[in-house]
Amino acid sequence: MPASATARPSPAQRLELIQHAATQLFAERGFAATTVDDIAKAAGLTKPMLYRHFESKQELCVALLTRARADLIEVPLARFRPGIAEPQSQVPAMVDAWFEHVQRHPHDTRLLFTPITGDPEVERVQMELHALQAATQAALLRELAPELEDVEVDALATLMRASLGAIALWWLERPEVPREVPVRALLRSFRGIYTGFGESHVTPVRRDSDELSTTEIQAKES
Repeated sequence: MPASATARPSPAQRLELIQHAATQLFAERGFAATTVDDIAKAAGLTKPMLYRHFESKQELCVALLTRARADLIEVPLARFRPGIAEPQSQVPAMVDAWFEHVQRHPHDTRLLFTPITGDPEVERVQMELHALQAATQAALLRELAPELEDVEVDALATLMRASLGAIALWWLERPEVPREVPVRALLRSFRGIYTGFGESHVTPVRRDSDELSTTEIQAKES
């Protein structure tokens, strides 16, 4: 068998090459400025190979946005255990895990939180994913402070989602800044929320590797 045949990537490998190249290009150049030719070239594939996986640049970007949001929300929720006596004590570890994921996946983060222009459908999907992000924050707040009214929960959840995205993008532009800086800044901003429902302090980050249940929060999100 010729060497070129043995070196041909499998369908799964092609998909990974496409997703990696497209995420980086969309994050760095923007959706509108990136072409299918650009993606295929960066992935080391032909356009027909790319179209075997995605019918359009639009479909590809939507898939990447959806994956980025799912991955980003799963990481902190894996650190949350519903029903414990002091649920607020888990927040520092969740925030630290969130920023660790941002650090490891900067292009996914930029793609998710930088406003997309150039395609109404992709713009709509990005806004819907941001709304889902806020819904997850609202579900978490209801676990932390069940006495809050729904309208206030929605307002605070929107604030938290916007803060997470804004600080993540700020930090990605300053890679020399240690991770504890954005973590500490976000926790300072959240401290007012804790004070508002009786929690006047946050505890230090606990770096354990235990996987915690997230079923209740995910169920509320859906």
